[in-house]
Amino acid sequence: PSTGSLICSKPILIDFGFLCVALGLIGVFTPGFPTTVFLIMAAWAFARSSRRYYNRLYGHKRFGPVLRDRHAHRVIPPKAKVAAATMMALSMF
Repeated sequence: PSTGSLICSKPILIDFGFLCVALGLIGVFTPGFPTTVFLIMAAWAFARSSRRYYNRLYGHKRFGPVLRDRHAHRVIPPKAKVAAATMMALSMF
């Protein structure tokens, strides 16, 4: 038995993916709380556990384009960076 079998089991990765999606959704409404990072982690978990959930996340009308751009260009779009920096700055007041 490999030592990574528990970590890489599908149910655990699916649960982790849904946790990351939930945290990402919280980040949409909470200034200073990241969204994109959690969605990237969810995409990673779903890619290794469930093609169905992976496709749903990548096909989502709001989150899909950000994830596809991140996957294709390996960067977070400048618009997302500006929005994140602005929200973090506003949350200090």
